[in-house]
Amino acid sequence: LLLAACGGDGGDTDGTSSTSTSSARVSTAPASSEPSAAEPSADQSTATGAVVAFVQMSDELARSPRGDLTRLSQAARGDARKDKVETLTIYRSRGWRSTGSTGLEDVQQTSSREAEATVSACIDYADLDVVDGTGDSVVAEDRQERVLHRYTVVHDATAGGWFVSDLEDGGPSC
Repeated sequence: LLLAACGGDGGDTDGTSSTSTSSARVSTAPASSEPSAAEPSADQSTATGAVVAFVQMSDELARSPRGDLTRLSQAARGDARKDKVETLTIYRSRGWRSTGSTGLEDVQQTSSREAEATVSACIDYADLDVVDGTGDSVVAEDRQERVLHRYTVVHDATAGGWFVSDLEDGGPSC
């Protein structure tokens, strides 16, 4: 996410490589309703909480060149986990790390079935940078700073929580 959002190459850069959130609003109501003013929580008992947890863990691992990538299994499954591991592996091989944090705004559950939900979130990259080993930014100057993302979230009854399983990077500016 970070790479795509930052204009680089190297796999999934879903912007979910974040830890802290800024001025986020979370809602489980349909996209057409007004979101609540609640701060997002990384409580994986909800679909929106799973997205927040995934973004936070992704950010944490992108900042730490030695963080254990298997920890992503605590927040993601399937393609989302695989793509994030690939992206972070590329970062590390190039000596890159992120600084700052990805902001989350208007986190909303837009649809759900028994064990699957769709969550949309406005990802704000304004306070996020990706730097090389010398501290120089590798972010494209023309990157969009606010991008709508859609996450597929699945409920894992065995684990007792929700996990991001897939995501669509990029979308209209939000």
